[in-house]
Amino acid sequence: MIKAEHKKWAQLIYDFYISRLLKKNFNSFYLLNEFPPIPKNSGLIITPNHFSWWDGFLIDFVGKKYLDRKFYLLMLEEQLEKYWFFRKIGAFSIKLDNPVSIAATLLYSREIVSKTENYLVIYPQGELEPYEKRPPKIKEGLKSILKKLPLETFVLPFAFKLRFGNEMKPDIIARAGNLIDSKLIVNDYSIFTKAFENTLFELDNDEPQKEKIKFF
Repeated sequence: MIKAEHKKWAQLIYDFYISRLLKKNFNSFYLLNEFPPIPKNSGLIITPNHFSWWDGFLIDFVGKKYLDRKFYLLMLEEQLEKYWFFRKIGAFSIKLDNPVSIAATLLYSREIVSKTENYLVIYPQGELEPYEKRPPKIKEGLKSILKKLPLETFVLPFAFKLRFGNEMKPDIIARAGNLIDSKLIVNDYSIFTKAFENTLFELDNDEPQKEKIKFF
């Protein structure tokens, strides 16, 4: 397992680069509803859908707008070895064919979530899927992380999609789901899967006139 190693110099480079990259490749970035208030003395895991290469950049962009917490992102080890720079801004790894690595990643994930100055991003689908696929394939790795946490923790489903219109570049459209107490998910994982699917459903059915927050 490869642990995250936050570096200020890397974060400065990343923030400058990603801001320019998003504005170069997309027309606008909209959040269609309010970002929910997060209790300060709680752990937080955000679970976006995984439909593109951009996904990690998108949720980090939203997190910088609303969260005064340190970003951590779970990646496959072969991907983090390839994109080693992401380790310097909060990425860490899991090796799915190695039980020892899986156990170490679960323990490290719990350590991250147990500190209220952090938030963790994981993709419950586990792999890229077309946005349009319904229902999405949702794995149960999240449930393993949530077990035995020492403090109150909340899970926030999040959904992104691209919308093409009259401009050459697409818009990024996002929606926050409802905040869920992790204890409910441990007792009944279907509570999370339904909430995740419902966030996508609401994003599917939002109309342009409902847009509330435009980031750029």
